[in-house]
Amino acid sequence: MSILHSHQPIEKIIDKSSDALYVQIVERIRQWIRTGQLKEGDQLPSERELAEIFDVSRVPVREALKILEFLGAVQHVKGKGVFVQKIDVNQVIGSIDFLMSDPVHTLFDLFEARETIEVQATHLAALRRTDEDIMTIKAAIVEMEQNIEMGLDVSEASGKFHAAVIAAAHNVVISKIYGLLADLLSYSRHQSLKNPERHEIALGYHKQILQNIVAGDAEAAVAVAKEHLSRAKEVIAKG
Repeated sequence: MSILHSHQPIEKIIDKSSDALYVQIVERIRQWIRTGQLKEGDQLPSERELAEIFDVSRVPVREALKILEFLGAVQHVKGKGVFVQKIDVNQVIGSIDFLMSDPVHTLFDLFEARETIEVQATHLAALRRTDEDIMTIKAAIVEMEQNIEMGLDVSEASGKFHAAVIAAAHNVVISKIYGLLADLLSYSRHQSLKNPERHEIALGYHKQILQNIVAGDAEAAVAVAKEHLSRAKEVIAKG
């Protein structure tokens, strides 16, 4: 049953003067899941219906749904809608709590984590990469180029690039840590690539990193990776 037609009261967003309306929407949907108003496998109301419920535009609704999808709480099924994931809901809610407790500072913390993990992985990838690793990294770059040309979201392709570099490091512990943080790191990447003007810039960094990995130049690859993440963090700081 749609939450729109449930007999339980729907609490609207009160503080519409806040710049973080999407955070409040995430919190409300989290409450619906926690209290059982939305259960695993249930379909969420459409963007239009959610905007109606919260008395806001579709923009913060869309942003909230993206965050929930990145964190694994919901899944968008093309042509059907958005559904609550059939997973460990308590674990997902914990991730949401962590992220939403202080979104801006959490993003900075995530970038520091990315710098720690990805820079070291880039160094190792330049020393250990195989021909197969290089092909996988190149494929991610090609996908990103195609998405830019078609005006599509590039954050997923960017994520594939970074995951391929992690894999090319051939370090089991780094891969495991990266996997555990995958959803949150995906969110940080999405936030830094929201502006289409950033897409070509990020692509340029990716190509430079690949070039240095192929050349086996660990020092140069690390320098580019650091600059890439530093610039992305600056974008987040500007809001």
